[in-house]
Amino acid sequence: MCAPHPVRRLHKQWYPVPVRVSSVKTDQLAAFHRAVTGLPNPVQRDYLLLLFTGMRSGETAALRWDDVDFTLGVIRLPATRTKAKRKLDLPMTDIVRELLDDRRSIGRDASGFVFPANSESGHIEEPKHPLKLVAKATGIVVTPHDLRRTYVTIAESTDISFLALKALINHSLGSDVTSDYAQITVERLREPAQRVADRIKALCAVPPAPTAVNGAPQPADVAE
Repeated sequence: MCAPHPVRRLHKQWYPVPVRVSSVKTDQLAAFHRAVTGLPNPVQRDYLLLLFTGMRSGETAALRWDDVDFTLGVIRLPATRTKAKRKLDLPMTDIVRELLDDRRSIGRDASGFVFPANSESGHIEEPKHPLKLVAKATGIVVTPHDLRRTYVTIAESTDISFLALKALINHSLGSDVTSDYAQITVERLREPAQRVADRIKALCAVPPAPTAVNGAPQPADVAE
């Protein structure tokens, strides 16, 4: 096996690659959300709403219905299918559950993917076209990973614990003794995850869910 070329190491030292810091700004979120929900393709629309999960774009794109546990309200990814090579057990917030319920009501695609597409993989790939449509409508130019960065930025502003934030986005909890001892369960993450989702919904100006009367959900619009 050939050793790495020494010039490559020098190139990184001479020309360091700047860390991307782009995201959807808080004052842009309402316009961004309106543009996304107005996309003509429902698969592309729902995929871009990964903003509410903080998941990596590739892991979301390849999400399968077998990964979605509606009974326990959890999205489960095995370590073999995450970039971090750690399993992900992500509690579903109300808006994520509603989105997945709506997708399920349409009918499951034969491929088994939540976001199916006519592609070699069978699922949605890099969503350049819908993001171009959103950019044309709003002037907001972002990548799918920018949506994850947006989630992290908003999550931090809600004052959830740093360990909970790391667990939600499937980052390593750390190598210090305290982090090693911490056991972050799905149920422990449910409240922080919902707190983040509520903050994103507020910034996106998502209308509140219809109120219940005598325990029964009411339709948003009732004909006179």
